[in-house]
Amino acid sequence: MSIITQMFQPGGGVVLIPFIRMVIASLMVVCLVTFISGVARIHMAILTLLSGGLLLSLSFFESEYNKFHGGREEREKAEQDANADDDVKKAPRKIAEKTD
Repeated sequence: MSIITQMFQPGGGVVLIPFIRMVIASLMVVCLVTFISGVARIHMAILTLLSGGLLLSLSFFESEYNKFHGGREEREKAEQDANADDDVKKAPRKIAEKTD
């Protein structure tokens, strides 16, 4: 599946997180270099702080997203294991019924 089709599916924006992180980090570096060089110092300081906050919030979102989806996958796997255990428990009865 191409990245374009993944982007337009519901919830597909998560695929873009590494790209978004790289763009925001680049913005932060440019603002910091501009601040150090002395151009619009107040504006660049504020933009650098806002970029850093945006990176932190993106990391927080990604960790919570992974917790939620990781928990869902674990629950689904546990349900599948429980169903497999039920099938294993029923198998001896089916064999015994066939032999009678």
